Amino acid sequence: MANDRAKDGFTPTNVPAEGLETPYGYLYRPLPAAWQIVVTFAAFAGGPAFAWVIGQVPGDLSQTARAALFVPIVAIFFLGYGLWIARLNAIAFHGIGWRLLKSLFNLIVLRRKPESLADVMPSREQLLEMMVRAQKAGASFAPVGWLVGIFAGLAATLFDSALQPTNLFLLVAGSCVIWGYLLAWLGRRNWLPFMENA
Repeated sequence: MANDRAKDGFTPTNVPAEGLETPYGYLYRPLPAAWQIVVTFAAFAGGPAFAWVIGQVPGDLSQTARAALFVPIVAIFFLGYGLWIARLNAIAFHGIGWRLLKSLFNLIVLRRKPESLADVMPSREQLLEMMVRAQKAGASFAPVGWLVGIFAGLAATLFDSALQPTNLFLLVAGSCVIWGYLLAWLGRRNWLPFMENA
């Protein structure tokens, strides 16, 4: 039934308000552009605020050490978006770019014109798959959170604090992972805009 609905009532610009179950995964309806901008600003500003809270937990960190905690949290935001954009470009090339290159090759080298627009452009079903894959790519913040968290946690063990180095590692690395998963949740549900459209 969900597949029939995807084929019958779906257009790339008309996702039902409750979302859409597809053979490729769940497709969420994006927030209106104005709300996406608000959520993006809140996510960007929320990172330093979250880092400030983490910096208060040990209680005896220097001002420099507390300021250093801002770096990994902000880096997760930008590196996560960078990975998301890279994955979007790969999805677009696989779904559209490869077809265009093949058509150009046939036209220039083999002197063969495309028989129809369907030979050049993806079908509605393929567009649906691309949209779901693009939304899933929004979860790119999570692996970035793990990667940044490990390095930031190791660096935090060098801080001068009464807190044990292992606890400092867990505090900083854990906060990075949590922040990455929070941003991934927002990205996967289409609450954050694609950076190229922001």
